[in-house]
Amino acid sequence: PDHWKLKSKQWYQRRVRGEMKYRKTPFELTYNVDRFYYFTPFTRSGTAHGGVADQFKRRTVLRTECTFPYVKSRLNVVSIEETVMVPIEVATEDMRMKNEQFETILASGKTDLKMLQMLIQGAIGTTVNQGPLEIILQFFGETAKSFDVMDEQYLCHRNRLRYQCKLFLANIKKGLDENRNMIGAFQEDYQREMEYNLAKFRETVACHIFNLDAQKQIKDNDLFYKNLTDGDHPVGLALSYDYTDAI
Repeated sequence: PDHWKLKSKQWYQRRVRGEMKYRKTPFELTYNVDRFYYFTPFTRSGTAHGGVADQFKRRTVLRTECTFPYVKSRLNVVSIEETVMVPIEVATEDMRMKNEQFETILASGKTDLKMLQMLIQGAIGTTVNQGPLEIILQFFGETAKSFDVMDEQYLCHRNRLRYQCKLFLANIKKGLDENRNMIGAFQEDYQREMEYNLAKFRETVACHIFNLDAQKQIKDNDLFYKNLTDGDHPVGLALSYDYTDAI
């Protein structure tokens, strides 16, 4: 056919480097927009989805002939760019989007408590078998690539992923602080459970994403290492310290 129409359920706005300097307000972020992108997940085995180490994504960037909003709701696409993201790039993008969700909710001024708790639960809940922890263990743990086989580009990807992981921990801490300020007495058990899960999560990943000095600071401050236990859980566990300087 001479032309075809594409309908997608979800699009992302593509911003070029330096654009955020003059796009600061919500209006500016959604006005004069002509670049959009979407992801197509795939694996080398032919399936769409796989494990963290096998997941690739094809990012397709479309540019329209005019900017949105426009009189017409359908505009012609004048250019298409495709790039293939390797697994570590896919993991970095996933962590960046998780951080963006936290930051959007926490910066909204009127926090959606239910959505905040869903994000916290999805990040450090005991029933979460995949996600941030699997990403960190896969790319920084024992199964990670040896430094001998890492090229400069892979090291750059690794550093970006490490930064997003550290930022993720800081955002969970901020989210838990905000949650504590908003909940009632009937949710104190939930708060203690999530703080306990965060302490365990930090203990597991500290040796992979923090340097030795930061690891020591985390271990010295975490009440997870104190003998304040009641069965399997610490009593009155509180993460009142601020560890963001160690990031």
